[in-house]
Amino acid sequence: MRSLILNKKITFTFLISIILLANIYGQENNTKNITYSYTNDSSNIILSEQQFKAKPFYDKGFLLIDNNNFRNAIKPLKKAIKIDTTGNCGTGKDGMAYSELGYVYTRLKDFKNALIYLNKAIEINKQIPETYLSKANVFLMKKDKELALKTLDNLINYNPKYAFAYAQKGFINNSLNNYELAIKDFHKFLEIIKEQNEEDYSKELIDGVEQRIKELEQKINN
Repeated sequence: MRSLILNKKITFTFLISIILLANIYGQENNTKNITYSYTNDSSNIILSEQQFKAKPFYDKGFLLIDNNNFRNAIKPLKKAIKIDTTGNCGTGKDGMAYSELGYVYTRLKDFKNALIYLNKAIEINKQIPETYLSKANVFLMKKDKELALKTLDNLINYNPKYAFAYAQKGFINNSLNNYELAIKDFHKFLEIIKEQNEEDYSKELIDGVEQRIKELEQKINN
């Protein structure tokens, strides 16, 4: 099972949520110090000819993304997809290069292209959780929280044990003043993290979620 170590896409997801909540409570955005690791699990994979040829371009785009050089990541990722139209490109996951491109366009706030590539990634492979997180972020930045929630529900439908989907839902429901739903989502996140023994990897987020639960319970009881 792939580790639940937070990568940069997931980090970006929760920065969006924290900013959203900061606007509610009138707090300053203190997200600049939050950092997590970013891993590319593509080692020890037997590649097809197309995947082998596409992989150097994908890896170049991946490295540029890792260095926040999003605009320059577009060209190599598109080259990789042209060679390997499945979007696998040596990652071991069909659709992955499309997901990366969707994430790039999300970061560039080019929402039209972001949705084109994210939807293509989901069409090819419904089992890449980060694709849904990026798509939910697009809707959040477009101020459409209901579509963001629907996207996360689709993720949970295909991957009900993906803990971060529940955390993200909790933040959104919190912002919609759906406090009881938010608490339910947050508790589900904590339950899955505990089941999967991932507390150490997600400690910072766990602490934030537990604090949010306390605040919401106070709101409900007052």
